[in-house]
Amino acid sequence: MDDQNRTNPLRNFGDVFGALDRLPLPVFAIRSDGVIRWLNMAAERHVGNKVGSRFTAVVAPESRAAVRDAFASKIVGAREATDYEAVLLRDDGTRLEVEICSVPVDGDGGIVGVFGVAAIEEGVPGREPQLVERQLTPRQAEVLRYLARGAKTDDIAAGMGIAKETVRNHVRGLLQSLGAHSRLEAVTIARMRGLV
Repeated sequence: MDDQNRTNPLRNFGDVFGALDRLPLPVFAIRSDGVIRWLNMAAERHVGNKVGSRFTAVVAPESRAAVRDAFASKIVGAREATDYEAVLLRDDGTRLEVEICSVPVDGDGGIVGVFGVAAIEEGVPGREPQLVERQLTPRQAEVLRYLARGAKTDDIAAGMGIAKETVRNHVRGLLQSLGAHSRLEAVTIARMRGLV
């Protein structure tokens, strides 16, 4: 591996930022001065287009102290990562409970900001977790557990002792039950709902 690829292995990997933008999990980038630099589409759906605003504008008052502390600890280099619960504010003023995992972003002159994701604790809007759990068959739930561990179709078929086409059928049913369009999205939704 040459030096350029060693320091940036995603250099020739394709449109990683486009992929992050389409990820169903809210993803964000905040500059070291606390101004939101970028939000992916999922984040914008929940809090609106707040690029250019201070991150505290989307944080409920009861969570601001914890969020500021987590942010500052990464900016000054005291912590490599933080994982904590917070309450965000949607555009309409309603509250959104999330678990935030974020890391500092290094630049030429030191830490330039924070990058992270927010797992929504209430799950997919408009669908109750109990309803989703009831919709999954035992085999779909088993397939979901395999997918959450990163298993491929061949591995799932071998582990469950079924044909690959049967696995694909269970995956299609699982995606439909969760309202997902891909295996990754199904696992993301399931994790947000505490199913895996």
